[in-house]
Amino acid sequence: MAATLSRIPDIRAIPNDDESAATRQQLLFAFHIMDLFGHPSGMGAHLTARLPDAAKFFFHIHNYGFGEVTPDHIHEADFELNVLTGDVAINPTLHIHTQIYQARPDVHCIAHTHAKHISALSAIGKNLAHVTQGAARLYDDCVFFDEDDGVALGKEPGAMMAQALGHRSAMVLKNHGLLIVGRSIPEAVILANTMEEAAEIQLMALAAGKLDLPSDKGAERTKTYLRNEEMIMRGWAYWMRRVARDRPELMKM
Repeated sequence: MAATLSRIPDIRAIPNDDESAATRQQLLFAFHIMDLFGHPSGMGAHLTARLPDAAKFFFHIHNYGFGEVTPDHIHEADFELNVLTGDVAINPTLHIHTQIYQARPDVHCIAHTHAKHISALSAIGKNLAHVTQGAARLYDDCVFFDEDDGVALGKEPGAMMAQALGHRSAMVLKNHGLLIVGRSIPEAVILANTMEEAAEIQLMALAAGKLDLPSDKGAERTKTYLRNEEMIMRGWAYWMRRVARDRPELMKM
């Protein structure tokens, strides 16, 4: 009889009742998975996770790239951007996240990057289309936001984004990049990669001719299949195995 194959590689054990520590550990892996995706991070990208049952969230120290993050770089802040653990710099644009967290109790993770293909798509004023079956994960779930006022400082721009996002999961920020929200860290990470891959294919298709999209009914059926928790976790498990192979030291952090 064949041995059962493990989907998730072995990682440092967290006590079962320490939900905060488990969230922090999963966020660490998320930073590195996003880095393996090739999403530019540097000083401008954000990836946060809401702490369980609290008006607080985990963030990483401002101006560190996703691929540099260790547990020492992950800290807690409240929704006023007061750092609660350590004397470290916090990105002042993170009110984008606080305003969405306050408006959306279902959201537990938010990502923003300047991924090059979604940024290029945004620069021609185009929203993401369901060009492939993979892109159907975000069928009728992505809005285009005309971000006209530059850097989003203070609460007002974040509140405007939260209102524009509404109940949806994804946003194309004009001349800027992407914003994704998830009910879990794995969902946000998988959907962020979906956005960038779909944008690349959409740009290639637009360069070749007119888009010929799948039917709405087909896209809805595909979305139902690809967006369930089991399929999201299968995708997460694949990328966890990539992290274990390429950055094995993280498995012990």
